[in-house]
Amino acid sequence: MTVVSCSTSNSVTSQSTTPSSISNQNTEQIPENLTLPLLALDVGKKRIGVAVSDRLGYSCRGIACLHRNDSGWPKQALKLIKEYGCKGIVVGLAKNMDGSEGAQAKDCRKGAAQLQQVISLPILFQDERLSTWTAKERLFAQGLNEKKVIAKLDQTAAAVILEDFIAAHPALVR
Repeated sequence: MTVVSCSTSNSVTSQSTTPSSISNQNTEQIPENLTLPLLALDVGKKRIGVAVSDRLGYSCRGIACLHRNDSGWPKQALKLIKEYGCKGIVVGLAKNMDGSEGAQAKDCRKGAAQLQQVISLPILFQDERLSTWTAKERLFAQGLNEKKVIAKLDQTAAAVILEDFIAAHPALVR
């Protein structure tokens, strides 16, 4: 399986993975056979927001929120992948504001490793800095109250991550 990490400000990093290790190999491209739709995950300590793109790359929408402490969450994600016909997974990588990876990024990679045990699709990473803030602004702009914003925040952040990924890779939109 290939795991690709990217950012709108950094080059794409491809990593060949096995369940127990990740080696670092740099490349400028995402997998050539990657097509839409994609599924995105905003991996947090308690919840995992899930979003999906359409087949043309015009829109991304939040579809679910999984519970991280449920050991069956990767199988729930697999069910959504099959339901929406996704061809790859984008995982938000929580970087520090200076671009470095801290404990939260390590946790995101751990979540991706859990998922790779049940899927054979490519897993790609997208810099998710400020995605939750952007999602919160969007939800409040829709006139939602605090309770409804909190309920939709994780899946909306996943949609923001997916939008950023697709915007950074215009070749996906054919």
